[in-house]
Amino acid sequence: MKRLEAPPGGFRRIAVIRLSSLGDVVLTLPTVRALKHAFPAAAIDYWTKEEFADLVRHDPAIAHVRELERDARRIEDLVSMSAELEERDLIVDLHSNWRSRVLSFQPRIPVLRAPRYRLRRSLLVHARWLGPQPVPPAVTRFGAALAPLGLAAEGTPELHVDAASEHWAEEWLRARGLSHPVALAPGARHATKRWPEDSWCALIDRLAAARIPIVALSLASERDALPKLRASLERAGGAWSCERLPRMAALLSRCRACASCDSGIMHVAAARGVRVVVMFGSTAPELGFAPAGEGHAVLCRHEPCQPCTLHGRARCPRGHFRCMTELRDGEVWEALAARLR
Repeated sequence: MKRLEAPPGGFRRIAVIRLSSLGDVVLTLPTVRALKHAFPAAAIDYWTKEEFADLVRHDPAIAHVRELERDARRIEDLVSMSAELEERDLIVDLHSNWRSRVLSFQPRIPVLRAPRYRLRRSLLVHARWLGPQPVPPAVTRFGAALAPLGLAAEGTPELHVDAASEHWAEEWLRARGLSHPVALAPGARHATKRWPEDSWCALIDRLAAARIPIVALSLASERDALPKLRASLERAGGAWSCERLPRMAALLSRCRACASCDSGIMHVAAARGVRVVVMFGSTAPELGFAPAGEGHAVLCRHEPCQPCTLHGRARCPRGHFRCMTELRDGEVWEALAARLR
């Protein structure tokens, strides 16, 4: 590893790039915090897709958020945007995909990148019988980008939102008579990362029997795809929120615990100080995506065919989907109850 020496007075203009996805953006925050601590006079710009910009906009270590609009992500757009980075004296690329490499192509500016562990991840998915070592947690991998500076990213993500979102969350819960609820996050981008709808309904029945208030959080499209769950939640006197991310984060910080699939919302909850019970399906915590911090419960059956993918699939390749269907609601309830105590 080649050592990188900071200029006299330290770096002054730093760009951090992490374009997506939701959970990964959250997990970069300790790295940003470490940069600000080492170079307090630096102005740190954070480059991300516009749908995640509000998550980092209010972080005290970040001076400016550069949003990549949905209609400006072609290679010619990125080449044009890269000119904005010419006056930076350090670029930290925490994505290392082709888009971030086009943006960060600045031969005269030092660029630090996080390791991706591609081979080890591939072995975990495609050659599990070889017993490869787990991939370091994503928050650790991002922090490793700073090793040439002799820095380490310590602690867990802390997610800041605006005061208006905090106020909205208070009023939203008060209007529905929900005080310190348990949060449910049933959504996930890929089908094989979603716990079955009937299992969620059974968990709601257990929470309702224990008179525990419930709030579900997801995209509107995910809510509409789960009619049985929606009806079960209504019968239990709970409520469903499909608000934008800052409001969702503000709601989560007022919850006693959160049950979630392996999704971005899981990382948002943990970064808001909520203890999480997470169910892993076609993925596995050994890939580095478990929630950061202490007090969480990671439920994974570690079937012989698990993990079968890095990010998720449209369907179980073997047709049985035991990694999720055999994760019983009683097991999730016990993990939640332990955190509620």
